[in-house]
Amino acid sequence: MIMAQVIDLEGLPDRVAKAIAATVVNLKNRSRGQREQLKPPKELPSRPGKVIGSLRRVDIYDER
Repeated sequence: MIMAQVIDLEGLPDRVAKAIAATVVNLKNRSRGQREQLKPPKELPSRPGKVIGSLRRVDIYDER
């Protein structure tokens, strides 16, 4: 078993330090088997109809 250790985050922006802390908490929870319950995927809205033609990327964007 690995002993607790301190990791120096000095000089990192606050948002990066907070992200690292959140990652550590997530990893600890996973190792304990306390995974969060995932929500089922949300069904996207759709409308009835039929396809009239095709649309390509080059039709939308002027890529040269």
